[in-house]
Amino acid sequence: MDRAQLPLRESGHMIGSAVLGPADTWPRALANLVDVIAASPFPMFVLWGETRVLLYNAAYVPILGPHHPDAMGRPFFEVWPEIRELIEPVVAATLQGEPSLYENLPVTLHRPEPEAAWFTFAYSPVRDDHGRIGGALCVCTETTEGVRARRRLAFLLSLEEQIRDLESPSAIIRVAQAALGDYLQVSRVGYGRLDPDERHFTTTDNWTDGSVEHFNGTHDLAAFGEQIYGALRRGEALAVHDTNVDPRVDVQGRAAFAALQTQSAATVSLLRGGRFVAAMYLHHRDPRRWDAEDIGLIRDVAERTWSAVERAGAEAELRTRERLLAFLDALGRETAASSDADEILAITTRMTAAHLGLSNCAYADMDADQDGFTIRGNWHAPGSPSIVGHYQLADFGTLAVQELRAGRPLIINDNLKEIAPHEARTFQDIGIAATICMPLMRGGRLLALMAIHDREPHYWSDYELTAIREVTERSWAHVERVRSEALRRDREERLHIAMDAAEMGTWDWDLTIGRGAWSDRTAEIMGVAPGQEVTPELRYNSIHPDDREWVGRAVTESIQSGRDFATEYRIVRPDGEVRWIASRGRVQMNAEGRAIRTTGTVRDVTRRRRAQDELQQLNDRLEQEVAAKTAERDRMWRLSRDLFVVIGRGGEIRAINPAVERLLGYKPSALVGTSFATFVHPDDLRAAAGPIRAAASQPVGDFSARLRNAAGEWRDFSWTAAPAEGEAYVIGRDVTAEVERKRDLELAQHALRESQKLEALGKLTGGVAHDFNNLLTPIVGSLDLLSRAEGLTERQRKLVTAGLESAERARVLVQRLLAFARRQPLKVGPVDMVALINGMADLIGSTSGPHIDLRVSVDPQLPLAQGDANQLELAILNLAVNARDAMPAGGTLSITAAEAQVEEARPSRLRAGRYVRIGVADTGTGMDADTLARAVEPFFSTKGIGKGTGLGLSMVDGLASQLGGAMLIESRPGLGTRVDIYVPVSSASRQSDASPVASEAFADGAGTILLVDDDAAARATTRELLVDLGYRVHEASSGQEAFSLLDRGDRYDAILSDQLMPGMTGSELAARIRTRWPGTPFLLVSGYADLDSISPDLPRLAKPFRGEQLRKELQALGL
Repeated sequence: MDRAQLPLRESGHMIGSAVLGPADTWPRALANLVDVIAASPFPMFVLWGETRVLLYNAAYVPILGPHHPDAMGRPFFEVWPEIRELIEPVVAATLQGEPSLYENLPVTLHRPEPEAAWFTFAYSPVRDDHGRIGGALCVCTETTEGVRARRRLAFLLSLEEQIRDLESPSAIIRVAQAALGDYLQVSRVGYGRLDPDERHFTTTDNWTDGSVEHFNGTHDLAAFGEQIYGALRRGEALAVHDTNVDPRVDVQGRAAFAALQTQSAATVSLLRGGRFVAAMYLHHRDPRRWDAEDIGLIRDVAERTWSAVERAGAEAELRTRERLLAFLDALGRETAASSDADEILAITTRMTAAHLGLSNCAYADMDADQDGFTIRGNWHAPGSPSIVGHYQLADFGTLAVQELRAGRPLIINDNLKEIAPHEARTFQDIGIAATICMPLMRGGRLLALMAIHDREPHYWSDYELTAIREVTERSWAHVERVRSEALRRDREERLHIAMDAAEMGTWDWDLTIGRGAWSDRTAEIMGVAPGQEVTPELRYNSIHPDDREWVGRAVTESIQSGRDFATEYRIVRPDGEVRWIASRGRVQMNAEGRAIRTTGTVRDVTRRRRAQDELQQLNDRLEQEVAAKTAERDRMWRLSRDLFVVIGRGGEIRAINPAVERLLGYKPSALVGTSFATFVHPDDLRAAAGPIRAAASQPVGDFSARLRNAAGEWRDFSWTAAPAEGEAYVIGRDVTAEVERKRDLELAQHALRESQKLEALGKLTGGVAHDFNNLLTPIVGSLDLLSRAEGLTERQRKLVTAGLESAERARVLVQRLLAFARRQPLKVGPVDMVALINGMADLIGSTSGPHIDLRVSVDPQLPLAQGDANQLELAILNLAVNARDAMPAGGTLSITAAEAQVEEARPSRLRAGRYVRIGVADTGTGMDADTLARAVEPFFSTKGIGKGTGLGLSMVDGLASQLGGAMLIESRPGLGTRVDIYVPVSSASRQSDASPVASEAFADGAGTILLVDDDAAARATTRELLVDLGYRVHEASSGQEAFSLLDRGDRYDAILSDQLMPGMTGSELAARIRTRWPGTPFLLVSGYADLDSISPDLPRLAKPFRGEQLRKELQALGL
């Protein structure tokens, strides 16, 4: 049988027999003592013999724990070697006969789980049958409850002493956590508060022994499982010895505890008013048993912590409030005298940042869309940047948008840790690491912001949050009061100005005391001194005696009914002057509905009333005159040469005087009842309808409208109108002749202005063309020579050809300049426009491109035009290019030519006569009225930079004018444009030599030519062209030198001279040569356009020119 199952006495005897010998040999004292302790309920043991064998009862077994049953019969210090040093002296003293006591020895009991306990051990000597001390009896008394009570009391007293003088709630919590954790030897202790939802628990600074992490922050208690969370909410003390085996901890809860490095936990909830408000929790990383004593101590500490925290919080709140109120009072004194909102906010930001010791304080106004804001002012410490400017709220992150738009403050302690990196960068870029941004909401809208910032991470205190909240509300309230006061003053000032401008005064009458006041303006009207007390007697005596009774009734009725008072009556001033005033008043009622005050305005209307009286007198006189005037009016109606019409409200003719028959050819009786509008020109209906309608209520001044006469012609009338009982009396005078004279005058003035403008431009462009042509002459000539040179490479020939093309464009540009200035020297003669247009058709078609439908319609019997074939060809080409450009998406280009007979002068300056009308029309974008008005202005273009010179239409217009014709343009947006060129018909018949272009080939020349030109470059180039054509050339640099060569006897086959030279012009040289040596061939060359002073029979060649042109002119001279 196992010894652990035997009764102690039997076991003791069994073991003792093996160690001490058979039980019947034991000393009687030992045997009796064994019987006594075996029956005792208290823990007892006996040490016997020299080896101090251990014999014990059943009550001692929990103290032995795992040492039982092997401890029975073994030497005592083999069983308890760990206390040998402590207890052996006690045992030795007992065996010497001295009873010994060892108090409050800590022992781990197993009942059945291990737990801490304390015992007092009393040792007494035991004598054998011979009276010698053979052993010792130890009686064990458990003192656990007392020890624990004393220790707990000492701990609580120490804790109370530590937290008594602490002012900060956070400091109190830190001390309580550390003391409890150290006392109970756990891994973590924390204290925190619950959010209003009683689910989210926040601990800001818990204590650990270093074996686990802190895990501060906000935690969702529901994550620990429904049973755990439910117990906490109900206020039950929670003791979880091992999260892995506790049935209340589900899988989710075990994961939550594991995340906190916790395997056992004890938590005490604090409920206030039935709400779960706070808790103290203890965590241990290993399984641990929590006894009732532990839970009671935790509850005591939690309650004391709550009380201390609440006390400290209340005291801190009081100190904080006092400090904040002192600051707000100082701030209020600083800003009290300011009436400028920006100045108030500037003072506020400076003082707030200084008070809180921060690097920046700013204020901002939100945009209307609440997406952006403007920081209008900020105070920043040295080393911190100004952040004034405009920003987008979204750039500061989703948290900023979410919190501020909801009216909650944005609180960030360290933006690099608390928000996304790209959002933190916005703060960092303006020197901000931590911020509290306080929103100002009005009517659910975010209107403004005030913020405090720090350039380093900063954990914001409750005081700082409270301070910026109070500052924001008070400052903006002050700003709004200042702005409201400024607005009120502005309104009062405006009202005062308006009332002064209206010469209006005010009055006030207190019905409760029977006294009142008049404004300075009212006093002036009433004729009394400003500020004089207004008594009932003064008011009564100021009213005209004839008006006192009825004015008094009107005032009384207004006071009794509460209705506004408004009337006009006479007053008598102290100086006796009688005046009329208009007085208006309003009654003010008290809460009981009784009238207590009347206030109002007064205005002097004497002049108006006198005017009314005079008007009434005038009306009386007029009534007497009306009868006489009526007869006179009837005579005027019948005899007037002007048109008199009475028009009803519906626009119908009610009456019309006999003049209509003479002016328009209608019988008066035939028109009565018809609509007046049926006779008005459609373009004038709008201009006439308005004045006629207005005339039904007021006189209307001059307006114009044309009427159709019986023959269907339109006549110009000037009208006036006046009302008469809802009808309009309309008087019209026939001004057709005056209008025509005015139109002719305007046309003449317009033509004069255009002529003067073109004359000025002509002088400028003529000079520019001359210089430019002189520059082009050697260029064109040299390139022309090079183009015919032999041995050129392909590349060189391309370069020469490109140069010639550029020079040709420059020459054409000069021609355009001269054409719009009407200074292009023309070779006017008969031109066959049929052959010219048909000959250009292929060129225009290829230039226009495949998306343009070209249509040519020319009358084959068209008479010859009197013009310049080359210039007309260039004009048509210009118009075709313009038409093509106006149809980027394609369209129809029409070119027509037909004879036109102009019977009378047109606004286009055309004189009566026969013309060839050349038309170019497109179906393109067209032009609006403004563009059409400027179309022929030099350099005006709608094609964009680099796409046109703006001279095309000007050149065409100038050419038509030079030829004695005109250019007309018709265009409407979206409907296309048509340009017509009118060219006079030639007197030559179609059988005469009329050709659009000359194509005759000339043979090489022969003979000697005298070349005269002051420009060395032009002279050299011309010489080379002449030599290339086969001529011998002599040169002269001036007219005087050329005449000297001739005068000494030199003879030449022809003379070729520049026109514009110093000393003697080319035409002057030609005149002298023709006088001295008649018949000498002479060719005048010039780049100047104004050759009106030159004899028309003198052959000319315009600069620049090419060899072929020069050959043609010399051949024409017979060379």
